[in-house]
Formats: sequence, structure tokens, C-alpha cells
Amino acid sequence: MIHLSLTAFAMKWALAARRFARDASGATALTFAVAAPALIGAAGADLDYSNLQAQKVKMQSVADGAALAAARELRLGNSNNTTATNVAQNYVNAGALGASARFSSSIASDNSSITVNLSEVVQTYVMKYVNTPSATLHVSATAKVVGGQPICVIGLDASANFTVGLTQSAKLNAPGCSVYSNSTKPNGLFAKNAAVMTAAFICSGGGKAGAGPGSFAPAPLTDCPLMPDPLGARPAPPYSGCSFNNLVVTGGMTTLYPGVYCGGLTLTSAAKVTLASGVYIFQNGPLYVTGGSTLQGSNVGLFFTGSGAVVNFDTLSTINLTAPASGPLAGLLIYEDRASPAGQTHQIMSDNARNLLGTIYLPRGMLHVGANSPVADQSAYTIVVANQFSLSAGPTMVLNTNYSSTNIPVPDNLGPNAAKAFLTK
Repeated sequence: MIHLSLTAFAMKWALAARRFARDASGATALTFAVAAPALIGAAGADLDYSNLQAQKVKMQSVADGAALAAARELRLGNSNNTTATNVAQNYVNAGALGASARFSSSIASDNSSITVNLSEVVQTYVMKYVNTPSATLHVSATAKVVGGQPICVIGLDASANFTVGLTQSAKLNAPGCSVYSNSTKPNGLFAKNAAVMTAAFICSGGGKAGAGPGSFAPAPLTDCPLMPDPLGARPAPPYSGCSFNNLVVTGGMTTLYPGVYCGGLTLTSAAKVTLASGVYIFQNGPLYVTGGSTLQGSNVGLFFTGSGAVVNFDTLSTINLTAPASGPLAGLLIYEDRASPAGQTHQIMSDNARNLLGTIYLPRGMLHVGANSPVADQSAYTIVVANQFSLSAGPTMVLNTNYSSTNIPVPDNLGPNAAKAFLTK
């Protein structure tokens, strides 16, 4: 609110004009004295008023942006009120407001909204000559977040009996994010044989099947609305031709480069392979890491298309991969072509696959994790979107939510981006 109105400015100028008229002599002087101050005063008041309004609009834009940024921060798995307030403060600091600008904020007790308040004393140009040297502006903005906890698992298949499930003492540990199964079947979400699923929120489009009250933490909601494929509009990376055919790397240390690997790629006999940054296309063949081999790479995206194009990391393999920070597969570590045959199984059996940073997207196939050691526990974050997703044989797959600790972006509609922030006032 602008504390001094345009009407008040005009009244001050009218009084000044009358005082000037009483002091002037002669008809001409009187006419000028009456007209000039009023005209100049009105013009000056209008100039100051326009300046104040423009500054208020700028302040409101900064407040809106700060509130939205802080509201999104509230939904990060490792966030708290202090970090959200700091995000808002930093946004305001970058807003190029005046030195007199003052910031305050308040956060709802359930962390569902944040209000940002700004005030600033703005100097006047003309009105200072009638004892109004400044005006104080106030604006506020409130942003609310809907969408619950960040999403880190979606099982897309609405008709399978076991769309998301754990058996044989397997554990899924996702304390800062949500797990969704779209299956409308009574056992579309399951945890059996001493398996345990832990998440911030668990939801099933149908029912749930567990060995006991400790199978899920917390207890899942059932009959939930189905989650549409959040990456359904994400285009496949462009590619053409074959860079390699049925490539096998046997032993030794090798660096491979982005390209089209027709017939797939096999690492065996303790091969140690580093993938240079970029996009790798596996066409009509698997990425198979076996025989104690190691596969590592930073900023790499793995795209699988066609029959037999699957991930297969066997028990003795060592895997250390991070998704691209930019480009067509930004944030996507593994991406299965939506034109690939349905029902293919991608397997992570490695007992040393502790860093799988990014999103695993298998809209046509199943991801099966059967390791005996923790999987992805050293990743800043890992997200799984698969037609079906299963764990067995006792692995613990950890889905962290340290999104702000990495430059690898989270795809839209997933992780913290699944929560929508909007201004309420």
C-alpha cells in the first residue's frame, strides 16, 4: 500500500498554490500564481505517483518469485524452515530493490505455504517540496504447495497383479519421497516374505498385500487415483546408423564414447570401462556387465530401443553412473524407448551399484533389483518410473532425496517437481 494518496498530494499542491497567490502582486502575477503551481504540482504528483506504482509492481514481482521459490524448497526431502526462508531471502537479495527494502516471512505449521512480506521507503522527486520526502510501500505474497511429498517411484501398469512389489527380505527405503502403484488389482502393491517398504507416502490404485503390519511404513492408502506417465511427453534422443556392432570388451581398461551400439554392449573378464559424457543408444541388444567388470561414467544417458535392448548388471559387476546435467536426456540415467517390445526385464543384480544418480525410466518393461548389498544408497537421488518394479533376494534399494546437492536436474513432474507451487494472494 502507498501511504500517501494522489488526492493528498493534490490537496497539498492546492494549498501551496493559494499561499503563492496571496503573496503575488498584479493581475498577471495572480493568474500565473494560481495556475502554475497547480499545474506543476499536479504534474509532479503524477510523476511521483507513477514512480511509486512502478516500484510497487517490481516489489510485488520479487515477493511473488521469492514465495514460489521458497514453497518449492519446502517440498525437498532434506529441506526445513530455515533453508526455505534462506531461499526466499536470497531471491529478494537478487531482486535489485533499494537499500531500505525490508524482508520478513512466515511458514505455515504444516509446511504447506509461505508468506513473504516486503517493505521499502522510496524517495519522492517533487512531493518532497510539500513536506512529503518519501513514501513507504508494502507488498506481500503467499505461495502454497500441493502434491505431497516428492515422487520417487511410479509403477505404471494398471492391470498387473504385481506392479510394485518386494519379496525375500528385500527392502525399499525411501523415507523422503512417495511410492505409487497404478495397479487396480488387490495385490498390485505387495511386500511379502519379510520384505519391508518404507517411504514418506505409499499409495496403491487397487489394494495391498503384505505379510504383516510391519510390511509397509506407513500403511499404504488404497484405491488411489492413477498416476499418468510423468515422462510420457519426453522425446527420445535423435540417432541414426550404427557406431558399433555387437561390441564386446574383454578385460583391460577402456574408454567408450557416445554412439549407437547396435546389438548391444558386453563387458566381461574384469573389464574396466569408462563412458565419456553423452548419450549412448543400445539398439536391439543389451548393456551386459558381467565377469567382475566395472562400468563407470559421469553425465551419461543410456537409451534402449528394440528387442533385447535391456540393462543387465550381474552380481559381481561394479556400477557407478550419473545422468546428464543437460541435453536430450538431462536427468535421465536409463530411458527405455516407448516403442520397444512390452514386458522386457531390466536387471540390477550388482552387489556394488551404490551410485545410480538420476531417473530410471522403463515405460514398457520391468525393473528387477536382486542384489544382496545396498543399491543406489550413495546417490544424491534416484527415481524409478517403470511399467513394473520388483525387488527380491534381500537387497536394500535406497532412494535418496538430496536434490539440491547435485547439478543433475530432476525431470518435470517427478521428485520435488511433482509438487506444484502456486500463489494464493
